[in-house]
Amino acid sequence: MDYVTWKDFHPELAEIFDSVFEYKKIDWPCEMIDTGVGPVNQPSITMGSDQELFVAGTDGQVFHSQDLGKTWALLCQSPSLKPEVPGGLEQHSLGLDAGIGVTAKGTILLAWVMDGRGDRSHENDNLHSVMWMTRSEDRGKTWKATELLDPSPYDNIADQCTVIQLSDGRLMVALRVEACSRPGKPVSISEGIFRSFIYTSSDDGRSWSRFSEFTDHSPEPHLLELPSGKIVAALRYQRVKLPEDRPELGDCFYHEPSQRDESIPGGPMAVGRNLFQHTAFTFSEDGGKTWATPRLVTGTLAQTGCLVRLSDGTLVLIFGRHGQYFMLSYDEGETWSKAVYQLNCTGEYARSVALEDDTIVTIHDNVLPNKGRGPLVALRWKAPPRKEVEKHGFFTPREVETGAK
Repeated sequence: MDYVTWKDFHPELAEIFDSVFEYKKIDWPCEMIDTGVGPVNQPSITMGSDQELFVAGTDGQVFHSQDLGKTWALLCQSPSLKPEVPGGLEQHSLGLDAGIGVTAKGTILLAWVMDGRGDRSHENDNLHSVMWMTRSEDRGKTWKATELLDPSPYDNIADQCTVIQLSDGRLMVALRVEACSRPGKPVSISEGIFRSFIYTSSDDGRSWSRFSEFTDHSPEPHLLELPSGKIVAALRYQRVKLPEDRPELGDCFYHEPSQRDESIPGGPMAVGRNLFQHTAFTFSEDGGKTWATPRLVTGTLAQTGCLVRLSDGTLVLIFGRHGQYFMLSYDEGETWSKAVYQLNCTGEYARSVALEDDTIVTIHDNVLPNKGRGPLVALRWKAPPRKEVEKHGFFTPREVETGAK
C-alpha cells in the first residue's frame, strides 16, 4: 500500500523543506564566540536589566554577559536543593537542562529536572521526571527551592524552558507533561503523548500554578509577549502514529537511513512511527488562556525553535538541528519567508534574544553529529534587510493536522 506523509498535506512547506537536512539554505553571516564557559545542555537565555544576559549550565551554574554577549563568565552556582526521589522510583540523572529566568526585581530562577528516564517507552513503569526551581534574590549568594511543579493529572514534567515576565507582572513558563505507566496501571501509546502546560506565578517565582495548556503533541514551547499583549509561541510539534490514525499515514522520515527507528517493526505505516517532528507556531490573544491551533512552519527535524521580535515588529524564528537556521515574518506569524537562512552548521538545542539595537544573540550547546554536547557557544548577528527576504517570497502555513485526520 502506498502511504502518505505531512508533505502531501503541506505542499508549500514540502517545496521549501524537500529533504530532512539537505534542503536549500542561504548562508548568513554571524560572529561566533567561544565563550569559554560550560558545559550546557538544552540551554536557554534570558535578558535582565541593562541588557545583561544569563544562561544556565548543567550543574546549577549561571553564566552571564555584561557586554551584549561578547564575553561570558560564571556569575554564581546554585545547589540543586533536590527533593526526595518519589517512592518506588529511581534517580537516573539530575541537572539543569531545563531553563532560566530573571525577573524585573532581579531574582534569578533556575528550573531543575530530576530524571528517572531509563527506557523511553511509555510502557516503562519507572519512567519519570520531576521539576522544581531554585530562586536567588541576591545574584546567587543564597538560594531557596520552590515546591515541585505539579503535572496532575499526568505523571511526568520536564522541558527546556525560558521563564518570561508579562506586561501585567506575571511570570509564565511552558513545560511538557505526559502520562506514564505505573505498576499495575499501564498507559497506552495513545495516552502517553506529549502535552504542554503553562504555569504562572504572581509572587516573583516563589509559587507556581497551572494556568492553561497547549494542544496535544507540543513539547519544547518558547513564549514571547508582543507589545500588544498578544503572546506568540514556537513549539516542537511531534507525534507518532496512533492506533486510531488513518492506516495510510506514514513515517515522516522513513527513507532517511540515519533516522529510521528499526526497533519499531512493520514499515513506515506502523503504529509508533513518527508522523510529525517540526517547529509549529501558535498564539494567544487572551493572556495565555487559550491558544490558536498550531501551524507548521518548518520541515522534519527542523526543530527546537524560538522567537524574537525586532524593534520594527519583525518576528524571527530561529531553529536548529545540526546547525542554526532562521525564517522571518512581517505580519506577526501569519506568513513566513520561503527563504531559510543558515548561521552555522553546529549545535542542536539553542535559544535567542534580541538586543535593543536589533542584534540577535543566539546561544547553543555546540553539539556535533555523533558527538556530545560541549561548551556554550554564542552567535551575534543581524537579520537580513526586508528587501533581501521579500525577493524569495512568503507562504502561509497550514494547521498542523491539515489532511491527516
